[in-house]
Order: sequence, then structure tokens, then C-alpha cells
Amino acid sequence: MIDPTRLSLLVALHERGTLHAAASALHISPSAASQQLATLTKEAGAPLTEVDGRRLRLTESGRVLVDHAYALLAHMERALGDVQAAANGALGQLCVGAVPSLIPTLLIPAARAVREQYPRLRVGIHEITMPDCLDRLCNGELDVIVSVTANVALADDDPRCTRVELGTEECCLAVPADHPIAQRGAADLALLADQDWISTLAGDTCDQLLHSACAAAGFQPTVRHRASDWAAVIALVEAGLGVALVPRSARLPATEAVTTVATTGHPVQRRIHAAIRRGTETRPAVANFLTALKSAAPQSR
Repeated sequence: MIDPTRLSLLVALHERGTLHAAASALHISPSAASQQLATLTKEAGAPLTEVDGRRLRLTESGRVLVDHAYALLAHMERALGDVQAAANGALGQLCVGAVPSLIPTLLIPAARAVREQYPRLRVGIHEITMPDCLDRLCNGELDVIVSVTANVALADDDPRCTRVELGTEECCLAVPADHPIAQRGAADLALLADQDWISTLAGDTCDQLLHSACAAAGFQPTVRHRASDWAAVIALVEAGLGVALVPRSARLPATEAVTTVATTGHPVQRRIHAAIRRGTETRPAVANFLTALKSAAPQSR
């Protein structure tokens, strides 16, 4: 294995013409330079210099090695710069997972902000489902997960991860445009107790929110239809097959056949939070992405 330090000596000899001048440039003694050159010659397995009067001249093998030395030393400089950039969180890779409704409204703006500020920090976005995403976070498959919970913050009692609150978001009712409450600015959930409901997948956070909100209004919703995509949920509402509870930030298809109505009384909210493995908050790349998430998620929506 050739020592890069000795390659620097060969380059200095090529540039300055004498071993004494090369040693002076590297701040070593001429005898130390002579020993290093002899060791480099053994490592290379071929003569690198030849005596030319009172000077040393590079052999053909020496000139070939000098060409490689320039490339290798430049690569090492870039490697050192990359290491320092990674230490500052400006280079590397992050895998971030989020529930589907937060990808367009929160994850994409955060990833775009990170890309603009740190072009060499690559962020991969993955759709997640609850609760298996926590295992994916803790086994290192994901670095950050972003999810929601109904009304109250999750207890931060898992020894494996730390949660970061990102804010709250209000939800509203989606009803057919000809529904009796469609012309109201707001309506009580209790008015819809006898309606068929359209919810997301059973047990996910939005489904939990629907059931907890209806329970607070004094009834249990009759969930007739389920869909994981908000466009499908709105299509079901548009067809008159039921009503739905949707987050304000959801990218809903534009249609005059569906109206959104606020809920009266205590607002129905979902809390948005990020989760990371405990200790990774000290990783600059993770910290940089959390900063972008907080900027993209105001305290109220």
C-alpha cells in the first residue's frame, strides 16, 4: 500500500527539481526525505528516480506515479471536504416517512427547503402506515417519521425514540353540495349522527380521529365506506354515499359537488409530530431536516 504522504514527496520532487527543495517544502529534513523516497520506491515496485548529475530525475514509472498522485491527492482533499460537510449536516442521506396526507403539505416543502440550502443532502420520502413505521424507524430503515394523532399529544414514553411536536391542524366536514348543512358556515357533528360516513383505513390516525370526535359529540359513526386516498374519499362524498371528516391541508379534488363545513364548538384537530431515534437529534442532518419541518408546519393551520 502506497502512503499518500510519500506521494506528496514525489510530487514536490517533480515540481521543485531537487530532493532538498522538496524536503524544505514539506518541512522535513533531507535525510527523512531520502528515506521516504526509498520506501516509496519499494512500495511501488519499480525505480521512480535516477541520478542526473547532481539532481534526481523521475523515471517513466515515476512520471506515471506523479500523474496518479495528483489525482489521488485531489480526491483525498475532496474526501476531507465531504467528511467535514457530512459533519455539518450538509451532505448525506436521510430517509423520511410520513402518512400520505402530510407528504404534499409538509414533507415536500421541507425537502425542497433542505435541497435549496443543502444541495448535497439527499432526502428520500416514503409513505408509511401506522403502527409499523415505529419499528422501521427504530431499526434504522427510516431516520424521521412524521405522523398525526387525534386531539392530544402522544406520551413521549418510548425509550427508543423522541417525538417533536410540529403543531395542530383543524379538520372539517366534507358533504355533498345539496346536503342540508352544506350552506352553513359551521355545523355540529351531532347533526350527522344518522349519516353514513366515509373514513380512511380502519384504525389509522384519521379513522381514530373520526371516532373520537363523534364520541365527543355523543354518537358512534356508521362507517360505510373506507379509502386511503383523499381523492377517493371525496369521490364517494360527491356520489352522495356519505359524509367525511377531512384535514384542512388535504389536497382535495376541486369539485362543485362537494362542500366543506367547519365544526362548531371545540374544533376537531389533529396534532402533527415527528419522531426520531433517541440520540439522533445530535446528527446535524437530522437537526437540519427537523428545522425545515418546523418552518413548514406553523403552530396552527
